[in-house]
Amino acid sequence: MKRFVEYLAEAITDGPRIPHPEDSILLGSAEAKKYANALTEIVRNPQAATIKWDGGIALYFGRNQQGQFFITDKYMPAKGVYPTSPQGWRDYDNNRGANRTNLYEKIETLWPGLEASVGNTTGIFKGDLMADGEEMIPRDNNFVFKPTTVTYTVPANSYLGQLMTNKVALIVVHEFAGRPWDGKTGLANVANVAVVPPNINLSFKLPNGNALLSKVVGLQSIITTYGTLADEFLAGLDNVARKLLGTYLNHVRTQQTKDTINVWLKTHANNKQYQNLIGDGQSGYMAQNKAGLDSLYKIWQSIFEVKVEIEQAFESQIQGFNQSTATGAGGEGIVFPTSLGLIKLINPNFGSAHFAKPQ
Repeated sequence: MKRFVEYLAEAITDGPRIPHPEDSILLGSAEAKKYANALTEIVRNPQAATIKWDGGIALYFGRNQQGQFFITDKYMPAKGVYPTSPQGWRDYDNNRGANRTNLYEKIETLWPGLEASVGNTTGIFKGDLMADGEEMIPRDNNFVFKPTTVTYTVPANSYLGQLMTNKVALIVVHEFAGRPWDGKTGLANVANVAVVPPNINLSFKLPNGNALLSKVVGLQSIITTYGTLADEFLAGLDNVARKLLGTYLNHVRTQQTKDTINVWLKTHANNKQYQNLIGDGQSGYMAQNKAGLDSLYKIWQSIFEVKVEIEQAFESQIQGFNQSTATGAGGEGIVFPTSLGLIKLINPNFGSAHFAKPQ
């Protein structure tokens, strides 16, 4: 039987990053069609949507088979570290020559309340620390906190605000035992740490679902029309060139660049790659295969636009608190379980704000 520590390490270790649907075309038109189908699943099952919170530190916590309560970050298990006391966090950092300053105080503050909330439940919870300390004191009748990029404003008299009242921390819990947490199983909101599921008490619907579904169906037609040329273009790129193209498209998406790819590659590709891809502007692979590059762009942009429209339809339904970034209203986005696994639909304002802030 697999030891609990092995199970814990597997459960905590992050797999591949949750993909952006539009990036699927970089793996070929067949993959893009799979993600278009996944968008169909999303539109047809809106109740499965969950809010993607822009959390601070990710925490994994629960009781092991010996009944010991633990809290770990996502990096500790890979090194065989499962702290069963706040001091374990300090020891871990001391041994690796690190100092995470006030994080230790945060862990000490929330430890007893989180342990009480878990009770005797054995298993692993996954959540994000959203607010603690002075952020848990309402100002002008609002709780305001900004873990990373998104600022959350929660009226004190709202449902979430009432859950936060007289608590020392807020943790949004996403998973229990490797599955989405239902807000009830194994974890009680009975101590001085507010533990809440991603959607709080919100259930999503899509009144305009038929219109969105038509647009998703239209994606399949676009991928079919332009897919052959896009595939032929991709076949002529090595892995380094594909990665460069993907990075460029992501920089476009997050508004990190407004340059054409010819200009962008001057500062992001080595001389050999630049000569192969661009050359003198006419001799490079991209100019020689412009129809293929344009077809790939067409598919990427089409998926991106439909994805954003779906994301906005969901995010417009979020009530009870406000989300905003430096570049506009809205939060990080929405997450869905699909037949391809989890898929995230990110608010475009979030990406722009995240990469615009000082690093």
